[in-house]
Amino acid sequence: MAKAELKKTGKGLIVFLMVVMILRITSYFTVHDSAAVTQVFKTFLRVLLTGCCFLLYRYLDGQSRPVQFTYKNVPSLFLYCMYLFLGFASLLWTSDLRYSSLQLAMDVECVFFVFYYWKLVLVLNTHDRFVRKTDMARILALSIALISIAFLIGMFANPAKFYRGTHGGEVQRLGGFIINPNELGMLSVVGAASIYVEWKRKGINFWTLLGWAMMVWCLVATESRSSMISFFLTTFLFVMLSGKPRLIFATFAAGFAVMPIIFQKIFVKAGDVEEVMNMTGRIPFWHDLIVYGFPREPLLGYGFMRISYHDKFDSIHAYAAGMTHNTFIQVLINLGMVGTLIVLLQMIFTVRAYLREQDLHKKYFCLGVFIPIFVNSLTEFGIWGETNYGIMFWLIIIYMLVLDARPYHEKISYD
Repeated sequence: MAKAELKKTGKGLIVFLMVVMILRITSYFTVHDSAAVTQVFKTFLRVLLTGCCFLLYRYLDGQSRPVQFTYKNVPSLFLYCMYLFLGFASLLWTSDLRYSSLQLAMDVECVFFVFYYWKLVLVLNTHDRFVRKTDMARILALSIALISIAFLIGMFANPAKFYRGTHGGEVQRLGGFIINPNELGMLSVVGAASIYVEWKRKGINFWTLLGWAMMVWCLVATESRSSMISFFLTTFLFVMLSGKPRLIFATFAAGFAVMPIIFQKIFVKAGDVEEVMNMTGRIPFWHDLIVYGFPREPLLGYGFMRISYHDKFDSIHAYAAGMTHNTFIQVLINLGMVGTLIVLLQMIFTVRAYLREQDLHKKYFCLGVFIPIFVNSLTEFGIWGETNYGIMFWLIIIYMLVLDARPYHEKISYD
């Protein structure tokens, strides 16, 4: 095969990976007013994308043994599977079998999607058949930039659909009912972090700067407090990692300069300081969950993604809700102390895998993506909550630290 053909083949696979990632993120959006139509759309699209990744990988594997896969840091993946196994077991005592089964099925499907998607990325970057290469940072940066642009266009073209009114209509937040504004904000920060990783390796260029600007604009329009916090943390982290005193000084100076505006527009919003202090009612809600809900099912919980015997937990001091707005409390309530122990061990072993990783580029990516999804996990669905793309990003980190590849002709070392 000629070099031009090799290059074209690699380019085609890169385009495939980009399109699949965009569609995968889109599969978490609400596309119709009907809950049934939306659920069918989400399920069909996710299964279709997983099937496409599986079939393409099998095709490449059938053409020639592309690469040899190696596993390391296996306890991280094993404990995640143990978490899902406990979720399956909880179907025996869940307070809503249909809902728990659906959530569990979507999480399992996500495990397989990321598994084959990451394998395709490894094949692209390892096999000498492909001249064009890419990585997850570039894929996420471009995919999220295009999604951000779509939301910004929608913000002007159809504000009624793309905006969500809060505080009695005084505050309009980008995301509408298509996606929770906090989740959209988190997505923007994941994209920005991916661009920072690219900048660290290749430097700044016009197109990545434009993509970054679109993501920041989208982030500000969501008025998400948690996402703005994670954005500042991620930005300051990568600026410090640059080791450039002038850049560090300029970034911190700019941060302090815009802080009063950000605090007033995004954190205080309509002037309700008390709302900020109790985290929009989350703190009293968490208090009631732990004091009144947890003691009823302390060991194994109410069942996978269930926090009450009924559809919603009726808080005495706050609102009624079907999820906890904190991924760790979510695990504690739906899978009890057993599930919480498994989750904590899984995260400990993932951090251990991160510390043992030798590839600095991979470490920068994992850290950059982890910050926004972790901060989001403290106030929203998070990595252990109901199905959302934060779970997908967490699985990408896990597989990046667990599954690697090398050409078949290269000797494997087990040191």
